[in-house]
Amino acid sequence: MKKTEQFKPSETELKGTNLIEASAGTGKTYTIAAIFLRLVLEQEMKVNEILVVTFTEAATGELKDRIRTRLREAADLFSGQATEDPFLNKLLKRHMEKGEQEQGEKRLRDAISDFDESAIFTIHGFCKRMLHENAFESGTLFDTELVADQEGIKREIVEDFWRLHFYDASPLFVRYVIRKTGPSGLMTLLGNRFSQPDLSLIPRPDAPDSSPQEADFESCFAKLSEAWPAARDAVSAILKEDKGLNRNKYRKNSVESWIAETDLLLGSRTPDPCLFDKFEKFTPSGLADGTKKGQAVPSHPFFDLCGEFSAAQQALTAVFETRLMALKVALFEYVRQKMRGRKRASNIQSFDDLLLNLYEALHREGGDTLAGKIREKYRAALIDEFQDTDPVQYDIFKTVFQVPGHVLFLIGDPKQAVYGFRGADIFAYMTAAAHADARYTLGTNWRSDPDLIRAVNTVFQRNNRAFVYEEIPFEAVAAPPEKAREMLTFSGSPEPPLQIWAVNAAAVSGTDKPLKKEDAQRRIVRATASEIARLLEMGKTGAARLDDRPLKPGDIAVLVRRNAEADAVQAALFRRNIASVLYSTGDIFDTREALETEQVIGAIAQPRNERLIRAALVTDMIGTDALTLDALSRDEAAWEKWLVMFSEYRRLWEKHGFIRMFRQFTDQADVLPRLMGLPDGERRATNLLHLGELLHQAEMQKKTGMAGLVKWLSEQRHQTDRREEEHPLRLESDENAVRLVTIHKSKGLEYPVVFCPFTWSGSRSRNNNDPVQFHDEANNRRLTCDLGSDRMADHRILAEKEMLAENLRLLYVALTRARNRCYLVWGRFNTAETSAPAWLLHGSGTDAGDIVGAIEKRFKAFSDTDVQAELEAVRERSGGTIALSPMPQTEGPTCAPAPEETLSLTCRPFSRRIPRDFRVSSFSSLTSGSHLSPDLADYDAVGAPDIAAPETDASARDIFTFPRGGKPGTCLHEIFEHLDFTASGETIAGVVAEKLGKYNFDAAWAPTVSEMVEKVLAAPLTPEIALSRISAGDRISEMGFYFPLSRVTPGRLQAIFRTHGEPDFAPDFPDRIGKLSFSPVQGFMKGFIDMVFRSGDRFYVVDWKSNFLGGTVPDYGPAALKRSMTDAFYVLQYHIYTLALHRYLGRRMPGYEYEKHFGGVFYLFLRGIDPAQGPDFGVFRDRPSPELIRGLERELMA
Repeated sequence: MKKTEQFKPSETELKGTNLIEASAGTGKTYTIAAIFLRLVLEQEMKVNEILVVTFTEAATGELKDRIRTRLREAADLFSGQATEDPFLNKLLKRHMEKGEQEQGEKRLRDAISDFDESAIFTIHGFCKRMLHENAFESGTLFDTELVADQEGIKREIVEDFWRLHFYDASPLFVRYVIRKTGPSGLMTLLGNRFSQPDLSLIPRPDAPDSSPQEADFESCFAKLSEAWPAARDAVSAILKEDKGLNRNKYRKNSVESWIAETDLLLGSRTPDPCLFDKFEKFTPSGLADGTKKGQAVPSHPFFDLCGEFSAAQQALTAVFETRLMALKVALFEYVRQKMRGRKRASNIQSFDDLLLNLYEALHREGGDTLAGKIREKYRAALIDEFQDTDPVQYDIFKTVFQVPGHVLFLIGDPKQAVYGFRGADIFAYMTAAAHADARYTLGTNWRSDPDLIRAVNTVFQRNNRAFVYEEIPFEAVAAPPEKAREMLTFSGSPEPPLQIWAVNAAAVSGTDKPLKKEDAQRRIVRATASEIARLLEMGKTGAARLDDRPLKPGDIAVLVRRNAEADAVQAALFRRNIASVLYSTGDIFDTREALETEQVIGAIAQPRNERLIRAALVTDMIGTDALTLDALSRDEAAWEKWLVMFSEYRRLWEKHGFIRMFRQFTDQADVLPRLMGLPDGERRATNLLHLGELLHQAEMQKKTGMAGLVKWLSEQRHQTDRREEEHPLRLESDENAVRLVTIHKSKGLEYPVVFCPFTWSGSRSRNNNDPVQFHDEANNRRLTCDLGSDRMADHRILAEKEMLAENLRLLYVALTRARNRCYLVWGRFNTAETSAPAWLLHGSGTDAGDIVGAIEKRFKAFSDTDVQAELEAVRERSGGTIALSPMPQTEGPTCAPAPEETLSLTCRPFSRRIPRDFRVSSFSSLTSGSHLSPDLADYDAVGAPDIAAPETDASARDIFTFPRGGKPGTCLHEIFEHLDFTASGETIAGVVAEKLGKYNFDAAWAPTVSEMVEKVLAAPLTPEIALSRISAGDRISEMGFYFPLSRVTPGRLQAIFRTHGEPDFAPDFPDRIGKLSFSPVQGFMKGFIDMVFRSGDRFYVVDWKSNFLGGTVPDYGPAALKRSMTDAFYVLQYHIYTLALHRYLGRRMPGYEYEKHFGGVFYLFLRGIDPAQGPDFGVFRDRPSPELIRGLERELMA
């Protein structure tokens, strides 16, 4: 391992690949800003040449603010303003010595003015930008839709896999697989594993032929079933009465249960390959095991048949298990292949796809060119939170930036790598560290009290392999020598900042056994709430103070592993009148409110389903108790009232939509007051209102009906690979309250007082039958999933070692959140023997093999006295910074309820002038005479009433009778937007069917619409151009644009067209424009071009029109199209679109010339296009004159 040096922000040379390990509180963001500043000053890099990548949107915003502020501070210093910042003064001195102060100030001022062009992105934002900016090199589709939820696609593919492999399988095998896993189990197995390209699956057996074993099993079953009726009584008598049997193993009541299970097994028409647990009691080997020594083993022909049947069953399940394992491996490959194909056909991609697509683009043919283009763009890269990287992310940065002449800084803290459940891979970090040119650390903790820093150092120095792996050493950090110290005092004096509560299990439970987990948690919750109450009461009296102010509830945080722990603490605080607020990493769809909302809206959707009504009534939202529900079952009138009420809610939903019904339901049923009366009432009410918003959004966006919305909610609740940040829990209150925070959520935050009551979770696997995921040390630590190999036990040891290491990193994150005081709870608890504190405090010197097993064995042998002695040793080494005391067992004080503040609200007077004509305008707002939302695409007939198709039989359906209006137009637009124009007819039909279903059109229209689509794609737009030859990489759908707009009136528009030349086919068009009735506007013009495509060196505008001009193709001839184009002012529309594209190409395309590179516009009237009848039907073509476009640019743009 390379020697680690201290990173010196003003002195360390900025070159090559560098790893900076930034321990908690050591100024990681400060360091990134310092490196950025030096790159600008010393290497004359522009802000858009320095790539900064982090992992969340919030972190991106913080980095931008901090770097911009740092640039301003430096610029002010270089311009003559004084500062006490030693780093900035060193930079200034260096530049003054070189005579470059003036040049330095100019570079800084330029960086500030150009900062909006800075390249500070999330990892996904960076990948997306690189793919789109280099679309042709990367093979990226321009208009791919980014989706967070791909669970529905995955479920469909798993169902297809099930049908493919199990519909023709034998009933025996199907029954076995359903018992073992089933489709839902396959979904769980996949989880997010299928999207990890580096994951290796073991073993990879060939699927065996199980027919011989099935035949043998069925033959034995037939013999056994035939013998059972005659043998039943005799067998029962032997097992109950034989004196040679050990009655502890053959109890009479157990025998009766086994006989009943045998009746079920052998009474079935189809045998069950999974026998009941005690079937071996009927076999000769089982009987021999249950017979007393010296006694004869009972015998009966039926027992011999059971032995044969058991042997056949074991042979069958062995071959079935191998066959199932082969299918699981095949499932991963099938899902990966089909997922990619389906997403490409639908033109969508997930967040993971952004990384994978860039990774693959860099490693296929032409990847060197792509890497070179990215290097040309960015001369340096600073990667924040690098401890949360994975092999794909690291490979991208290594491939692009780990080359001579480039600067790469990888900044993070491996001790805080706690996002393994999201796919972060600490072993990728270790690999990067080994390949870095230089390795640095930040050695000063600027966050915490110096005594607390020493206390935490003491705890983690207790074990020389504190974080298990040698590649992650613990480096002690120091307090800054000159920083003013924020003091937490009690009655005027400080106390040891790290308080360790030792729980004496024997004294508490009265036995020598460890304290049961549930009992320990209950006692710890009570002690934590009591201590918080004590601290707050001291704060009220002024005895507990942070410098010159009293300690307040908002100064205290309780860090937990799971939401259930937070709920328990919150309830205990509630009983003591202490306000608290939950900051959770959870997802809104994982809450109780999501389950209850599904039950309630499910009942509203089916108000005559009494079972669903009862389930809804007993939710906390409605609050019917068991006695009331029982009374309702005997009171028909009262019951009927509920049925009528749910029917009324359904009618309201049908007529006015979900959100109107939801609001009326919550008001009439007093849902919010009822929830607010619960201990976690604010949390639950917040969740419910959040769910209402999400359901409303889903209804609007997905155009779903009642059943569809209920199904959508159910799917969200059962989704297994949901992104956490997609639907995070909202904060229920921002009042001055105790913070209840999951350790994961607390990362990067700090609090004056921190409680860590639940850091003793064990590191053992919960279920030995689950797949084991680990990093294979025999295969370069590659991520591996063991589905059931003969080395599974060895691999579980490695997996549990990784789990222990992550638990230690979580403990580190928890302890380093505190600024002034921290509480840690420890003792002999069930499952704690493999926890992080057990390893850290008692595991020093443990061998490097099965360390989890070793520390478990060692700690189980400890008495409370042993634990106390080792804790005393830690305390003694701390120099008085650690206090060791028994965990309080008393209830503690109850705080007086906080007085409710009555806020007096007043309106701020508004005295400024609002310019009435400044707005964002669109084509529709100009031509309709109204202020339509510019966010609406300019689809034909937006807002127009839908006209249903006339009643016709199937044979009379054609594109002319297809429904008209806004919804049909939007549906047809979406088909073309999401379609690969080069796809097969089968793919086209699939997209058409999906979109028709989405907009609730009869599936019988699919052939008609598919035929229309194929005609449009085949139509010759010019002799050389047909859309069927345009690849997805050569087009952009729904291309949005803004451009600045100077003051525009109908008269001014008329003058521009008249001066610079009206369209040849519409000489009266300027007069038509002059008659428009919009008010004068200025500000911005916004719009969406249906499609821009490239053919050769030219770019073209396409607009889809579903307008109905008549019931035959000739009704869409040139004259009719020109009339429609002028009557609906589409001529103005395509001039606006042309101007927008002209401006865009002029700024993005080197050497752009309108005459050379702009090809023209095509307005495609979809109903009238038929290549068989000629190229002029349904296709309007034009190429605005360069003079007119330049005139519009000159006159219209502000």
